[in-house]
Amino acid sequence: MNTRLLIACLLCSAGMTALAQESELEYRPFAEEGKFWETSIGGLNQYVYDGYFAGDTIIDGETWHKAYTIAGIKRTYYAAVRDEGKKVYAIAKGSSRARLLYDFSLKEGDFVRCGVEGTAFGCLRTKEEPWDTLHGFLLNLALKVDKIDKVTLHDGLEHRRFTLSLWSPGKDILMATPIVWIEGLGSGAGPFSPWMLQSPLLPTFNEYRAFVTLWANDKISPSFIAISDEFYELESSTTVTSPQPAQEGGSPYDLLGRKLSGKPERGIHIENGKKILR
Repeated sequence: MNTRLLIACLLCSAGMTALAQESELEYRPFAEEGKFWETSIGGLNQYVYDGYFAGDTIIDGETWHKAYTIAGIKRTYYAAVRDEGKKVYAIAKGSSRARLLYDFSLKEGDFVRCGVEGTAFGCLRTKEEPWDTLHGFLLNLALKVDKIDKVTLHDGLEHRRFTLSLWSPGKDILMATPIVWIEGLGSGAGPFSPWMLQSPLLPTFNEYRAFVTLWANDKISPSFIAISDEFYELESSTTVTSPQPAQEGGSPYDLLGRKLSGKPERGIHIENGKKILR
């Protein structure tokens, strides 16, 4: 075969492969009409709240989706939410500025800062924004993207899944792991909890179910997208490869990053950057 023709065929094949991969990774938006979540906290469902999108609003000439929460029978406006590219922004009730809720454009190894908007919801921040405070204490935390893979959920579609770990970036100390995001659904701890820990080994501590609403015979019919366990069906436990000077020598730590006097006989702890279950 002519060399030029062979090169042209190879380039064409590579281009088609790239297009196929891009098609497989088509972005799934977070803020959509008819999507809602149900989150129960506590093994006995001590507290249950729902969140859902209903209607739009115009802010500074841009369309934002309105998010509501339901606690008992109380329906409350929560935030305005908008997808921009692969980033999700939210304006909390009572606030006038947008904050980063999720960043699905992150790559493996990237860091993103954690932050809060008042007491409305946990969210993230850009590098240019100053550190937030939480109950008067400096919130000096960040998330590191350890792994990005794909998972097929109840809707039959593949979604990108991000496995992250919580770090204190000033001291480079691992605080807790894992935290998982699924593109289009949010975090396994709830849609508005991007940096909150939800243990896959204790699923009843925080059970999260995501739905879409389908109209059938003029009635709303919920259809599962995912449950919290699916967020954490990881191929293997998260391994952190960033420097960990505070954990040299194999010293054990709890999930909050506190050094332990010895290895616990039972439960979960962090050792050499890995989660250990006894």
